[in-house]
Amino acid sequence: MDTELGTWHSAAYASQWAAEDVIADMLALPRRLSVALVADAQIDVGHVVDLGAGPGAYLEHFLRAFPGARGTWIDSSEPMRAAAEEQLAPFADRVTYVVADVERLADLDLERADAVVTSRVLHHFAPESIRRVFREAHELLAPGGFFFDLDHVGVPGDWRESYKRIRDDLTGARTRRLKPHRHDYPLRSVDELLGDATAAGFEAPDVPWRTLYTALILGRRA
Repeated sequence: MDTELGTWHSAAYASQWAAEDVIADMLALPRRLSVALVADAQIDVGHVVDLGAGPGAYLEHFLRAFPGARGTWIDSSEPMRAAAEEQLAPFADRVTYVVADVERLADLDLERADAVVTSRVLHHFAPESIRRVFREAHELLAPGGFFFDLDHVGVPGDWRESYKRIRDDLTGARTRRLKPHRHDYPLRSVDELLGDATAAGFEAPDVPWRTLYTALILGRRA
């Protein structure tokens, strides 16, 4: 049995993962929700930061919705940067690419943001790292700015296995099997993540969307 793990630093693996991302269409709704909530707040959106941005889908939603905004793409994967440069080509003059470790966000010299987004990244981190990223995202935001964490979450009992079995009926199945990638820590529950967001200083964090074991955590800097 092949137990080799896939890595985002492999161009072949990154390409295969993106091609087999069967929940991409499902995640379009929470990304649109994120944009709509920011638009509803009627704040001036000049800068959006995408953490662990991968091919750039989340950032693309914001750049389309706010034509005056600039984006900062951050990811540790060079192959993902290449994919993002292709996907975000229509916004090339508005995007800055930073290849860096999201867990070291405070070490980066970033300007204040009006929105910080991240998708399917933080569940790979230890709980203390997630809490640190939440705090550093809060500090990065301008007053009134928004934080969105769209990620997999822990669920009680045996529901996760049931959800995994039925997900293909909702999203379609992968056409080929991918090597697994590392998951060293249990998924944090929605309640734990809301607690992390509160501890980081976010005002009235909430969950505007959840389907199966994927949820959108929302926070706003007062």
